[in-house]
Amino acid sequence: MTDATEIRITAEPQARPDQCLFRFDRILYPGTVYVSDPAFAAAHSPFLHALFELGGIRGIQLRHSEMLVTLEEKPDDWREIARAIGAAARARLQAGDEVLAEGAIDKMEGHDAFRARVQQVVDTRLNPGLAAHGGFVEIVDSRGHDLWLNMGGGCQGCSSAAATMKQGVEVAIRDAVPEVEAIHDATDHAAGTNPYM
Repeated sequence: MTDATEIRITAEPQARPDQCLFRFDRILYPGTVYVSDPAFAAAHSPFLHALFELGGIRGIQLRHSEMLVTLEEKPDDWREIARAIGAAARARLQAGDEVLAEGAIDKMEGHDAFRARVQQVVDTRLNPGLAAHGGFVEIVDSRGHDLWLNMGGGCQGCSSAAATMKQGVEVAIRDAVPEVEAIHDATDHAAGTNPYM
């Protein structure tokens, strides 16, 4: 068992006021997974279950050493909520709780299973190609079968970004996951500092 001071966590409220990014000094999950179902968390992730027990959380995305938490409603101030989330996460890691049981993704249902299928397309078909241009695409939100995607790196601010989104990203996702409805580009293209073109 480790001392709580050894687990370092920082919290960064995001541009979207209902989201906060937590960075850990260790890998939480080796890929990207999104969980919005508290019952799934209770069955397959003591770590995530403890966070959902705090209340008010709409979804949690794990990616390597990062955890993006989306609340049901935007808070007036993230500080108190972030401290509670950080304390719960630290306590569960300190207790040695499993972050996500092996094979749990195969047991996802509903919205989370839908999003996991889209994430697989992003990870295996889209980002390897975009990486050749220094770019990437990520899912920043989903509601029902609607998606909000962000293009980053060399894709952010690139003159071909709109065409890449419509003719590449959307087509690949719709081919693999036909039940996708609207796909929204959530990228702040004006903020790109190193566009590919």
